Amino acid sequence: MTDAAGAKPEIALLGAQRPDVVAALERSFVLHRIYDAPDPLAALAAVGPRLRGAASHGMAGISRAQLALMPALEICAINGVGLETTDLDACRARGIVVTTAPVLYDDVADLAIALALAACRQIARADRFVRAGRWGRERLPLGRKFSGMRAGIVGLGRIGTEVARRLEAFRTTIAYADPVPRDVPYRHYPDAIALAADSDILFLCAAGGARGTRPPIIGRAALDALGPRGVFVNVSRGWIVDQAALVAALGESRLGAAGLDVFDDEPNVPAELLVLDNVVLTPHIASATEETMRAMGECVVGNLQSWFAGKGALTPVAA
Repeated sequence: MTDAAGAKPEIALLGAQRPDVVAALERSFVLHRIYDAPDPLAALAAVGPRLRGAASHGMAGISRAQLALMPALEICAINGVGLETTDLDACRARGIVVTTAPVLYDDVADLAIALALAACRQIARADRFVRAGRWGRERLPLGRKFSGMRAGIVGLGRIGTEVARRLEAFRTTIAYADPVPRDVPYRHYPDAIALAADSDILFLCAAGGARGTRPPIIGRAALDALGPRGVFVNVSRGWIVDQAALVAALGESRLGAAGLDVFDDEPNVPAELLVLDNVVLTPHIASATEETMRAMGECVVGNLQSWFAGKGALTPVAA
C-alpha cells in the first residue's frame, strides 16, 4: 500500500500488538514501535510529523499529548472496545477517526458466566483442595446454587446484554441498572445500590470511563447492599470499583464471594485477595481466545488498510 508519492504510509504503534498483527501491518505500512521506546513521547516527537495513522489498544489508547506530536494524523485503530484512555474529544476536534474492534462481546460474556459459576461453586478452591491431597481427609464447604439466582447487571450495553442472554438459560431473575432504560423484559433500577439490594449476584459490565473522572460505580454501599451471601463479578474495569472497599468486604465476609478479571492497578493485585478462598482471580483475559484475538487483530489491520485505500474506516466510533 503506497500513497500518491509511492511511499508506504507511516504508522505509530502506541500500544503493543500481537506478532501476527504487526506482520500484517508491516506489509502495508512503515511502523514505528513508539510504545517500546525508553521515552515514548520523545520517540514520537522524532517521527510525529510524518505519521498519518496509529494503532493502539484499549488500555493504552491515544492521549492529547500524543496527538499534539502527530499533526498529520488521520486515523487511530484501537485493538479493543475500551475508550477510557483515548481522548475522543481531541480526536473529534481534529477530525481524526477512531476505530475499535467490536468482536469480543461473546467472549467477555462467556467469562462473566464462568467467573460466576467458579465463585458460586468454588471451582478454583476445589481445584486447590484436590491438588493439596485434602479430598477424603476433609470436607469442602458447600457452595451456592447459581441456577435460579436473582442476577443484577450494572450496564446493559453490548456486553451486559450478552450476559443477560446467557443468564436466561440458568433461569435467573434478571434486572439491571443503566443510565438509559432499555426495551428489554428485565426490571430497571435507578442505580447500582438499589439493584444490589435485590440481587444475589451482581455483574459489572458498565463502560469504564476515564480513570479518576467520576466516583466508583461500585463502592461500599453497593457491596453492603449485596451482602454477606452476595456474589460480585467484574469484567469491566478495575478502577470503577472501590477496590479497598471490595477487599475489605471480602476479607470481613460482608460480601460472600467475587469473580474478578480486572483490577485497579493491573497487573498488580492486592496481596489480601491472593489468600482469600472466596474470590476467583483471572488476569484480564475476558477477550483472550484464539478466535477473538485473531478477529480483533483483523479489525485493526482492516481499518487501517481500508482507510488508506480511500474506502473509509470499517468500524469507526460514532461521532
